[in-house]
Amino acid sequence: MVPGHPGEPHGVSLEVRELRRLQALAEAWRILAPLERPEEVYRAVVETAKKATRAVSVLLFLHRPQEDALELVAAAGLSQDKVGLKLPRGKGISWAVLEKGGPLYLADVTREPRVIFLSGRPQPGVYLGVPLRDTQGRVFGVLSMDTAGGVGEILPEEEAWIRALAEAAGLVLARIEALEKAKAEAERAQALLELSLALEATRDPLAMAQEALETLLRLTPYHAGALYLFQEGTVRPAVLSGGYPEDFPRLYEEHPIRFGQGLLGHPRLWEGPVYVEDYARFPGALRPYGEKGLRSALLVPLKPEGKRYGVLALGSFREAVPYSSEDEKVLRLVARRLEEALERLSHLGTLNLTREAALKALARVLEYRDLETKGHTERVAELSLRLGKAVGFPDLEGLRLGAYFHDLGKLALPDEVLRKPAALSTGEWRQVKTHPEVGLEILKNLPFLPKTALNVVLYHHERWDGSGYPKGLKGEEIPLEARIFAVADVYDALISERPYKRAWTPEEAQGELRAQAGKGLDPKLVAVFLDLVR
Repeated sequence: MVPGHPGEPHGVSLEVRELRRLQALAEAWRILAPLERPEEVYRAVVETAKKATRAVSVLLFLHRPQEDALELVAAAGLSQDKVGLKLPRGKGISWAVLEKGGPLYLADVTREPRVIFLSGRPQPGVYLGVPLRDTQGRVFGVLSMDTAGGVGEILPEEEAWIRALAEAAGLVLARIEALEKAKAEAERAQALLELSLALEATRDPLAMAQEALETLLRLTPYHAGALYLFQEGTVRPAVLSGGYPEDFPRLYEEHPIRFGQGLLGHPRLWEGPVYVEDYARFPGALRPYGEKGLRSALLVPLKPEGKRYGVLALGSFREAVPYSSEDEKVLRLVARRLEEALERLSHLGTLNLTREAALKALARVLEYRDLETKGHTERVAELSLRLGKAVGFPDLEGLRLGAYFHDLGKLALPDEVLRKPAALSTGEWRQVKTHPEVGLEILKNLPFLPKTALNVVLYHHERWDGSGYPKGLKGEEIPLEARIFAVADVYDALISERPYKRAWTPEEAQGELRAQAGKGLDPKLVAVFLDLVR
């Protein structure tokens, strides 16, 4: 029984009371269990309690830990227009129920000084408040009913009913919360997966930061974000995302932030996340930024490979965003994903530099063996890229790599063939014609070489009329990348001096390209190329 309650008739046994409680709980569960949203549960609880009892008012309060207040989330009867009211700790009789963790019955509310009359005037009546508990037994709210301004008693069956409603509501709300958390966790995992995939496909650090910030703004209540970088002694935003006051970004030009100033100069910033609920009250706040409405902020440093790179920040304007460990966790996760992507990009940059050095070394090897004139490889690579861009070829990097490796197979040919001053014999010419396939055999297992590059190596001596080698392909049977390279290769060979010929003038070389159009070379590509070199 509720302490202070007048009690049941003596003839009612404990077994009967327990049966009555179970019946009420089953009925309450039947009403509440199908509901899927917390607001639906709140409304159903108070409306059901109001209809099934003689209560004048039914109130449902939930504890808000961040504010340490009881919020009225649903009401039926005289106080239904008070929804949204918040009671700070200790104000109102519902706090007594919450702190005690058990039901409370008052025979006359006018005799209890802690009672707040939401109608504005004291009225006699009885009160019954019961706690709401989650599945771990923690109290998170209070359901109460009273008769102030109406009948003067709460019957035993009404008491059983409100206690059953509170018990069922606690279970249903806990289930909904668990489902919502699971859904939010799934959505967060999906968003992080999508971010990881996006970062894998991105090569621009600022584009990576934009992806990261957009993900953070989807997963947190903040509505603005930025990547800050340190440049020439100042802190500047390199990427901005979300909603800012229109002229806010201009502040960084008009009032530049220097090392050690403002929130970005916080001494603990490089140790981990920093949170500020109200920027105006932050000791190091910079006045111009506070005046523009900056309110809450959550920041985390970016330190790929342990080096200070920048700061990833989330912010709100005008309205405060309470601290949440979940928000911090998401920010940490996204920052780590971004750091990993930046590290990968740095490693790729190093690999690219190494590869470039290797390519140039290879070009010099070919030149030193007198296979090419000095600078031919780099020139023909540049010409191929110009023509590839002009015709919208999608894999320019593959085309460039193919240009560097196109004659690699000649390294396998003997010097007496490569450097023979006279005409080659039939057998020797047959040897030379194997170099595209030899080059492909050498290169085909290198994982960084795309199909485009391998096609240039294998097919760059095919001819438009089908008279080329090694496959005798004709017209558009020849891969486009090989046709592009062939035009550039022929032109550079013509304007270069060789032991057996002088360097042709550009005009002479262009005339020869016109003569080869439709024979050895793709006529459409020749026309585009001639426009480029005029």
